[in-house]
Amino acid sequence: MMLRTAPMIFLLALVACGAEQRQPSVLLISIDMLRADHLSCYGYERNTTPTIDGLAAEGVRFARHISSAPWTLPAHAAMFSSLPDSVHGCVDGTDNALPDGIVTLAERFQTAGYGTGGFFAGPYLHPAFGLGQGFDEYRFCVPDLAASMDGQSVGEWAGDPAAHRRSHHGVTNPGVVDAASAWLQEHGQEPFFLFVHLWDAHFDFVPPKPFDARFGDPDYEGFVDGREFFFDQRINRTMAEKDLHQLVALYDGEIMWCDAHVKRLLELLDDLELADDTIVAVTSDHGTEFFDHGGKGHRRTLYGEAIEIPLVIRAPGQLPAGVVVDDLSRMVDLGPTLMELSGLPPSNRFVGISLAPLATGEGSAPRAALSELLADQNRMRSVISGSGKLVWNEVSGDVVWFDLDRDPEERNPQRDLSQGLGPELLRALQAEIRTIQLVSEQHQYPHQPIVLPPALDQAIRASGYGGGEK
Repeated sequence: MMLRTAPMIFLLALVACGAEQRQPSVLLISIDMLRADHLSCYGYERNTTPTIDGLAAEGVRFARHISSAPWTLPAHAAMFSSLPDSVHGCVDGTDNALPDGIVTLAERFQTAGYGTGGFFAGPYLHPAFGLGQGFDEYRFCVPDLAASMDGQSVGEWAGDPAAHRRSHHGVTNPGVVDAASAWLQEHGQEPFFLFVHLWDAHFDFVPPKPFDARFGDPDYEGFVDGREFFFDQRINRTMAEKDLHQLVALYDGEIMWCDAHVKRLLELLDDLELADDTIVAVTSDHGTEFFDHGGKGHRRTLYGEAIEIPLVIRAPGQLPAGVVVDDLSRMVDLGPTLMELSGLPPSNRFVGISLAPLATGEGSAPRAALSELLADQNRMRSVISGSGKLVWNEVSGDVVWFDLDRDPEERNPQRDLSQGLGPELLRALQAEIRTIQLVSEQHQYPHQPIVLPPALDQAIRASGYGGGEK
């Protein structure tokens, strides 16, 4: 196990002297489409995330955290279920919702007596996909639509094409954090599990002032304004370097804008005197590509820019401060980690493991990290183990591997599976597939059809998400 610790050592022995402590609460923040390599605490040259950097200094940063999928819906389903995509089955956005038989992270906290709240702005977090299971309140927070929501069901207002369009092109962070803050002020005096999904880092990239000009060229006069990233054909692999630089600068501005809203939530915990009793985790669902391998967006490949995501956890009195874990960690490990830190019993239905022992230098890392892309006629799987990565495209039959120590950007695929890391990676893939088969046979979760409100289905397709990006 590889662990790096800041000079000041956290004294775990000082956890609970004297008065009985309340059960710890949990604040889980998911920042959509956040590449790990665009956070300053992960080595990025721009100071995009001062708040998250501070959180990492007070807690643990997982340097090799891997998502289960390169897009929003299956990644959050894995986050909530601690199961691989092939097991939870919520993988395409057009066929199956998360089965009722899967007990989600929110349901486990709810059963333990926690108040549970979830607040989001992205359409693929809609309860029609089964992700609202276990939340006392689960709200789609599209700004400036409060009046039109009055008297309507969630399905009606969340499926409104105008609401969807605003959530994609508009500024949504303030509405999400306002709603989450109000809920926290009402429910924060008892143990809570609060999920907050920040959507604005997802394209389009139109950060509010002053974040729009924080990283770009002040003299830029080109066509890139951050809008229509997916649909504007001028945004392509041959675009001028100055235009690409401006595009990435706007993305980084959105990241800093999200970081400012993480700060709002942390300051509220301080104001309510809840910070010492609250576990805070900041992560993402997936990354995105800016022509790193010739394309843009995500939901297309399993390269690192699409599946390498951040994970930072602060757990006062339980985890040491300023630690960096260089070992592998996975999306499916987050739920078991938060449960152990909260004192909830482990589940034998999870594929994920708790990372808490790893963070304190007492545990072992997962053997391998599996990612899957099972949408839009794709059937791709990747496995990372040690310093190697293997990618298997079931449709084309292509299998390649990379030595990430020598080729961290995955530029030189190797096809001879008998050489180098090939045999080891094949064994790792076979082991992950056996795990999927075993868990599926043991629990036999019945996959449930998604019943989307017609307007939501129309809105998703109109925005290019039906068989496209998300």
